[in-house]
Amino acid sequence: MQQQEEEEPNLDEDMHDILNEACTRAELLKKEVDGESSKRRKAEMDLLIALQRVQESEKSYLQEVNQRKETERTLARQRLEIDEMKRRHNTLYDELQDTKKQKLLLEQHISEIKSAAKDYVQEITEYFIQESCEEAKKFQKIKMDLLAMLQRVKDVENLNRNEKMQRKDMEEKIARQRMEIEETKRQRDELYHELKDVKEQKLCLERLDSSKETKRRRKAESEMLSALKKVHDLEHQYLNELKRREAVEETFARQKEEIQETKRELNKIRSRHMTEIKAHEEKLAESIRFIQKIQAKYDKTLHERDTAIAESEKLRQMNRDGASMIATTQIADFSFFELRQATQDFDTALKIGTGRFMNVYKGFIRNTAITVMLLHPQGLQGQLEFHQEVVVLSRLRHPNVMMLIGACPEAFGMVYEFLPNGSLEDQLSCKKNTPPLTWKMRTRIIGEICSALTFIHSQKPHPVVHGNLNPMNILLDANFVSKLHVCQLLRKYNTGNNTSGTSSYIDPEFLSTGELAPRCDVYSFGIIILHLLTGKSPQNITTIVEDAMEKRQLHSIMDTSAGSWPFVQANQLAHLGLRCANLSGRHRPDLTGEVWGVIKPLLKDASQNFGCKQAFEALSDDTQAPSYFICPILQCYTGLSNWEYVFELTRTFAPMDGEQEVMTDPHIAADGYTYEANAIRNWLDGGNARSPMTNLSLENRELTPNRVLRSAILEWRQHRR
Repeated sequence: MQQQEEEEPNLDEDMHDILNEACTRAELLKKEVDGESSKRRKAEMDLLIALQRVQESEKSYLQEVNQRKETERTLARQRLEIDEMKRRHNTLYDELQDTKKQKLLLEQHISEIKSAAKDYVQEITEYFIQESCEEAKKFQKIKMDLLAMLQRVKDVENLNRNEKMQRKDMEEKIARQRMEIEETKRQRDELYHELKDVKEQKLCLERLDSSKETKRRRKAESEMLSALKKVHDLEHQYLNELKRREAVEETFARQKEEIQETKRELNKIRSRHMTEIKAHEEKLAESIRFIQKIQAKYDKTLHERDTAIAESEKLRQMNRDGASMIATTQIADFSFFELRQATQDFDTALKIGTGRFMNVYKGFIRNTAITVMLLHPQGLQGQLEFHQEVVVLSRLRHPNVMMLIGACPEAFGMVYEFLPNGSLEDQLSCKKNTPPLTWKMRTRIIGEICSALTFIHSQKPHPVVHGNLNPMNILLDANFVSKLHVCQLLRKYNTGNNTSGTSSYIDPEFLSTGELAPRCDVYSFGIIILHLLTGKSPQNITTIVEDAMEKRQLHSIMDTSAGSWPFVQANQLAHLGLRCANLSGRHRPDLTGEVWGVIKPLLKDASQNFGCKQAFEALSDDTQAPSYFICPILQCYTGLSNWEYVFELTRTFAPMDGEQEVMTDPHIAADGYTYEANAIRNWLDGGNARSPMTNLSLENRELTPNRVLRSAILEWRQHRR
């Protein structure tokens, strides 16, 4: 029993050893199996990875094949377009040659007309010069005769004047003689009375002394006889003077008649000469009119020649411009066939706008959404005006200006980028049940429109004036970034054909004077500020806001759908809108100085945490980066060829699969806008001292990191991965 008990522990130990060995073997087998399974899983993973690589290779190969086919189709289209352009070039060259031939023929014809007109004018001039010389001689002779006659009349008048003087002297002499005769008569009467007295004395003295009396009587008689003789002589002189006076009067009368006869003859001669002078003047006037008529015909011929030459030059320039439109405007040149394909033959379902002078369609070119605007030809003055408009719009490259992609001269069509969120008016009226714009978005839109207006007003050599600024012409992209639609061709038609809604945005000073200046856009901008602030109709909006501010009840008229406006910001915007909408253009503030000085700090307040909020809202749609994640400098492409330019536009506005366009190191410049650090540094190092957004001079070259936006970009990228 004891031996059995000793063997049992030995058996237990042997069993335990066997079990341990079996467990060890089992563990080794398990490890081998696990190793084999891990190797098998690893092999399977490698196989899956290889399959995925093969699939990716197949996909990339298929994509390359598709791209190659697309490239071949593109090259085929390009060859067709090049052939079409060559054919058009040959046609234009033939037309140019025909025009040159017509110009040569016209110049020959004009030179012949000019030489004939010169000879004819020279002959007429010589004839009329000869006639004028003969008439001048006759006129000189008549003038000499008139001068002689006038001299004769003057002599007669002098003689008459002398006769009058002599007559006057004679009358004075006769008056003196009459006085002497009267005096003599008086003396005679006195002598008679004295004689009578003497007779009486004689009778008295006869009695006394007859002898003395006799002497005295004799003496008195002798004196009386002498006095009577003297009186008789005076009477004889008087009679002679009367006879002489009558003779002088007869002479005067005869001379007077002669003078009257001379005057009548002189008047007859003068009237005859005046008639001849009038006849000669009429002939001379008729000759002058004839010469003027010939000169007018000659000037008209010269004007027709100059007009023909100008039209020929204009046609040549239009042909040259039409053939080189790609090189001059740096935009794509679309054919009418391409526009028809893009809009599905101008399907009414794709029509997104219509007007009196245009139709607007949505289309697709190279998988890119575009906006096609077709202008009515009757509203234009030809290809030259359309081409000038395209040249102006092609130079407007700004993140807040609607970009012109290309043009179609043969159909008067313009191709713009497509902005899916419609106009600002549609958003304010909540069309299609869209949510209302918040006060921060409205503040940002005000700043963007101010930036766009400042940019177009700073164009050289002449500022570009919008002239029809209203919410219908302010469009919003997928990220609600506002862009200004500028079209000067539509402005001149819409000014006189505005509806009552948009006419409230037009400057009344412009409507009264017709003078279009940048201050007109300032007025419209002020009305838009008040409209965004209050949501009221633009009609009489300035009166409504002024009354509310006078009563300190601005909050009662503010648009509550925009959220809770900060009172300070709302008050500043209301004051700014009223100043911009001043009826007097001289009292409106300057966009580059006063207006931007008010809006810039408001943008900073509204943008606090706005980037992060927009980034979180964009996380739900990770196929497209928000536009404010992209550097504004990289959004404007200039100096590219047409096909490169269209490719860049396609890459920019199509949904982005990569992150190469998104900023990695955003920095804030002195103008308050955010740029990629390398881009803005290259901009400044290239000698540019102005803002890329506002075209205003930068106060300094300092750059401040925008850490809030950088955090939002990093979070957006992390979400995409």
